[in-house]
Amino acid sequence: MSTFPISSMLNPTDSAKNNSVIILDKNKTAADAVSVMKENSVRCVLVSGSENNNIIGLVSKTDILYRVVSLHKNPEKVALKDIMSSPIISIPLDMSISDTLSVMEKHDIRQAVVSSGSTNIYGIIDREDIITKMEKAVVQMENVFKMDSSAPLCIMNPLASSHIEERSSLLICPHCNTKYSTKELLSSHVKETHASSNALS
Repeated sequence: MSTFPISSMLNPTDSAKNNSVIILDKNKTAADAVSVMKENSVRCVLVSGSENNNIIGLVSKTDILYRVVSLHKNPEKVALKDIMSSPIISIPLDMSISDTLSVMEKHDIRQAVVSSGSTNIYGIIDREDIITKMEKAVVQMENVFKMDSSAPLCIMNPLASSHIEERSSLLICPHCNTKYSTKELLSSHVKETHASSNALS
């Protein structure tokens, strides 16, 4: 699996601490959380305790769906402390994508906090977002090939080429279907053999 750090999955604006993280007090209601999520286009919020504002849990749209709506409870009367997932799973900023997905699968969670130390929170990553971004990276690389078939892999999205390697263990030349074990070999092959090609067949 990919050795790229999970920080590569954060949006550029997430580089600043707490930039994309919404924190609500544990006594706020599920209705409050839904309103904030909708307003900020996020899938979850962190929950803080009364003392020192320490992060004590996480509430996602799924939590509200299954722990409030499906049980026919009134969202305006259900406190976040009663439906939050706790303790939250914190992922180091430099942990690989592979290890991050493994941790999330092990704990059966969809979201995790990306942090540097115990208090520096840089963002919240979503398992579905990780997979979606990896797939988009592959499409992006394919589109570059279509625009310039002589372009070597080294100028393309490294995440995309890595993802292709993970799925098949081999990289395949789009011109002649020759298989290569590394992107360097494929890049060299493309430049030497297909540099004059105008487009993909």
